[in-house]
Amino acid sequence: MKHLLLILCLLFTWGAARAAPELSADDARRDLRILQRALTDLHPGLYRYATPAQIAAGFTAANAAVAGGASRAQLYLLATRLAAAVRCGHTWTNPSNQTPATQALLGRQTLPLVLRFVEGRIRVVASASGAVPAGSELLAIEGQAPAQIAAALLPYLRADGGSDGKRLAQLDDDANGGAMQRLFPLLYPPGPEGWRLRLADGREVRAPALTSAERALALQAAGWRERDANWRLRIEADTGTAVLTLPTFAFWNRTFDGAAFLDRAFAELAERGIGRLVIDLRDNEGGDDALGRALLAHLIREPFTQPGSRRESAYERVPYALARYLDTWDFGFFDRTGQVTRTAGRNWAMPDSPPRVITPVARPFVGRVVALVGPQNSSAGYLLARDLKASGAATLLGQPTGGNLRGLNGGQIAWITLPASGVAVDIPLVASFAPGDPPDSGVQPDVVVPPRWADAVASVDTELAAALRWLAQ
Repeated sequence: MKHLLLILCLLFTWGAARAAPELSADDARRDLRILQRALTDLHPGLYRYATPAQIAAGFTAANAAVAGGASRAQLYLLATRLAAAVRCGHTWTNPSNQTPATQALLGRQTLPLVLRFVEGRIRVVASASGAVPAGSELLAIEGQAPAQIAAALLPYLRADGGSDGKRLAQLDDDANGGAMQRLFPLLYPPGPEGWRLRLADGREVRAPALTSAERALALQAAGWRERDANWRLRIEADTGTAVLTLPTFAFWNRTFDGAAFLDRAFAELAERGIGRLVIDLRDNEGGDDALGRALLAHLIREPFTQPGSRRESAYERVPYALARYLDTWDFGFFDRTGQVTRTAGRNWAMPDSPPRVITPVARPFVGRVVALVGPQNSSAGYLLARDLKASGAATLLGQPTGGNLRGLNGGQIAWITLPASGVAVDIPLVASFAPGDPPDSGVQPDVVVPPRWADAVASVDTELAAALRWLAQ
């Protein structure tokens, strides 16, 4: 009898240990306190789009949610939602800056599909599941229709101010998206046999969960290739039109010389007498804004002045209590002694960013130019779209950009790693404010052309086709 009681006691203790949360309530709340202080003390644009009461209410709700402890997945979701509530495109739980444990968590269960949202519908672009052929339309995942999925994920997605197009674009499985692989599995975990899918052909099937590494290998075996992230110039001999594709300005750890590439590209256009040019910027989130200025110099025929901006910091020196949890690429960001002055408000004034004159190159391009833009354009990608429109150097075609005409938070960024959960949150350290009273929006294209479902089914690039037609007029 004693042995039976001992066995029952051990079984109960083992079961209780298995059911215990990964983080105690105290540890989870400490992480939340550290995150709240970090945002309050470091983020100069914290209250640009949200009030202090709204930010505080978000943390109150998060603390209540972890009253019984929390899993690391729950902390990641809470931190992601709290960061997104700031409504800043640079404030987020950036996968690149997560600890190995958090990265493993995010890659533990992913859908074996490459998905694209078009006109409120979900198209399977590629598949590593035999039950779901590429080209299928998904009507529901785990009983959630596309509109319900978008509504559920929207509070977790980053963008500046009211640029909801930027938020929704992150539902697509591309280099700047991935919310369906990073967030959806945490919000809607799969059952033992995978996720329940309802297809437009009337079938209900299961899609097994794969790790991110398994997913990548399986999709590669199925013939899927990621979109090319390299700069490239293509000239269509039959139409005399060139397409210059610039998917990114971020080359921090590469030896690629973007300015030299542009010099060679425009020299070739001049040599071949090309008079029509499409510049595809749709995938360009940003990076080095000097590359945008280099491109603009090849397109303008008169000097163009970029507007200046007011710049602010939330601190003079980063509090020591936070510094031990922070990382960045330049620790000089953390001490602004002698570089800032106290304002009457919450922030410290930094030297203004003065207007900058961009001078055209000796032989600028003299043909017609269309720039393809869209919601992925934020940071330096947004700035280039803004300047292309303001200078008249190109006709903008596509969808409204991300970013925001009121200004951005960015340039200098640190990420704070919460000690108990290991979740990291990017926090921009400089806020720029545009002069005047601009609207809460990104750049509006001159010609609005949204993607079309029928074109996606036919593998037609809606915006590029429209740009080629516009140049042919």
